[in-house]
Amino acid sequence: MFHITRRILAALPLASVMIGLADQPAMLVLPPSLTAGLLLLRDRQIRRRVGLAAWPSDGFARHVLVDDLGRLACLTLLGLPLFFLGILLRGALTAT
Repeated sequence: MFHITRRILAALPLASVMIGLADQPAMLVLPPSLTAGLLLLRDRQIRRRVGLAAWPSDGFARHVLVDDLGRLACLTLLGLPLFFLGILLRGALTAT
């Protein structure tokens, strides 16, 4: 489960560049929102597995969620300049 989110979070900057190449600014919201939904579903799954275990297990689930949401927020903020880079690349490719 942890390996999947690393790959998804690693693909977010590339998605921003690709959206910039397609010149679709409205689509810029889609990858982070889908990722946030996946993270919340994963949090529910972890908490179900924890069940009635000790509080440290619940703390681990919170730690995982907060860590992943922090990374998602940073990558979402990084996505805007990468989106503009994609627009510049599109302009350079269509100019030639």
